[in-house]
Amino acid sequence: MGILGWRGLAAAAIVLLAAANPAAGQAASDPVRDAVEEQLRLLDMSELEAVLESLNEDVRRQLPVRSLRELIFEPERGMALDPVRLAQDMLYYLIGELVVQSRLLGQLIILAVLCAVLQNLAGSLSRGAPDVGFLAAYAVVIYLGLQSFSIAAGIGRETLDAMASFMFALLPLLATMLAAVGAVSSAALFHPLLVTVVTLVVNLIDRVVFPLLFLAAVLGVAGHLIKEFSLSKLAGLFRHGAITALGLAFTLFLGVMVIRGAIAPVADGVALRASKFLAGAFIPVIGGMMADAVEVVVGGSLLVKNAVGVFGMVAMLVMVAFPMLKVLALVVIYRMATALVQPVSDPRLVEALGTMADTLTVLLASVMTAALMFFVAITVVVGVGNLAAVVR
Repeated sequence: MGILGWRGLAAAAIVLLAAANPAAGQAASDPVRDAVEEQLRLLDMSELEAVLESLNEDVRRQLPVRSLRELIFEPERGMALDPVRLAQDMLYYLIGELVVQSRLLGQLIILAVLCAVLQNLAGSLSRGAPDVGFLAAYAVVIYLGLQSFSIAAGIGRETLDAMASFMFALLPLLATMLAAVGAVSSAALFHPLLVTVVTLVVNLIDRVVFPLLFLAAVLGVAGHLIKEFSLSKLAGLFRHGAITALGLAFTLFLGVMVIRGAIAPVADGVALRASKFLAGAFIPVIGGMMADAVEVVVGGSLLVKNAVGVFGMVAMLVMVAFPMLKVLALVVIYRMATALVQPVSDPRLVEALGTMADTLTVLLASVMTAALMFFVAITVVVGVGNLAAVVR
């Protein structure tokens, strides 16, 4: 039995003595609060705090959860989450990124106008000159597009690594608290399962989805260079392949989580209920009191587990939102450039910019889907412990 289990038994003994001697119970502090405080003291949060400290300053400043202790005992102070203020901060952050990326928008518009000018000079210059000028301008567009994709992919990889590190630090805490509330089967099942899922999701996106999107970006931008040799369909095939792989992974993940989450809590709840019945029925005099004392300690553990889950979900939301706003700013820039240059520029350039915007949109959706998977995983683990308590 782990250290939390021994401390839990000690807290149960405190509750039992308080029930046997009401005067002593009134003189002492609240047993439930003592049990929660003891479990919070024993929880090793160092790895989780190290992950949070390694985050970007903009992300770390937006984290609304100050401490688990305040979140449990003083929710109005522990959770300083103001949705309106968070939305305003995200809007201002997006506007700031758009201002930063406005230089890219200007470059794309200048290149489009240059291509249009070279096209209009076709009647007064030799036939090959405009094509040479167009190819030179288009080469710069290819360079800018691939550079933008490289920046977006780097942001996506950093966000995935941060989310994976956060999950690897959070899952042991959730598994420990699941075991503390009596959901031993759920803890033994979900901890290795979720570690495997997090690893597979990160590797799938990093090693399969991102390379497919890179190929789609390269073929989509370069494939419009020669009218007679278009590669747009092949680029679309790679892009749809990335979307399909992501969709299948998400569907499989939801199926496994729902099936596993429906079975394990029932077994845990029945086992806990049977243990409580046997303790109350076969241990003379103090059996019922002991069962009630254990129930109080389990309730305190349930409170701590839910606080850890809320902490994880809020941190995950903030952790993914602000980095992805940078990618969203790139998507908006390319969408604006496509709309602005369409009336004046060559259709090949317009299609290339539209392809780049589509590819960046899929990249953004990939990282957001991974965050949604992790968010659902935390929610399911928290709900499994609560369901086990309900069955109990």
